[in-house]
Amino acid sequence: MNRKGTVNKPEVSAKARGKGSALSIENRALECSRIVTRLLDLIDRHMASILKSELTISWADLQLVLLALEADADGRDVNIHLDGGDEIAAYVRRNLFDELVGEPSNIFYTVQVDAKTVRYEALPKDFWKECIARLREKLRELREKS
Repeated sequence: MNRKGTVNKPEVSAKARGKGSALSIENRALECSRIVTRLLDLIDRHMASILKSELTISWADLQLVLLALEADADGRDVNIHLDGGDEIAAYVRRNLFDELVGEPSNIFYTVQVDAKTVRYEALPKDFWKECIARLREKLRELREKS
């Protein structure tokens, strides 16, 4: 859903419109950029929230959250990246991870199955991994600018 509460409807290729076919996102760069913007907004809101509690998240902790997202997308254990060290930092890492890891199930694409049927598809795992990689790049760019 976008900020107005409506489902985003990215373009899908003609082959994705057929019954039972896999979703193929035509403009991956544009869609990835849209999703990364959404993730950055979540991170900003999370950081504003923890600042109200007089907590912070370090650059290293943010990188651990990204590693945990990548591990989760690959089906690996995330706890190695989120737990350990300072308990408060681990708590902040875990909360940010929990907010971000749910995003693939909150982003839907419409696929026209036939003239009367539209199917909603969740974010494909390979595309989610692509978005995480782009998020890492964007965060690095933002850090270098500040």
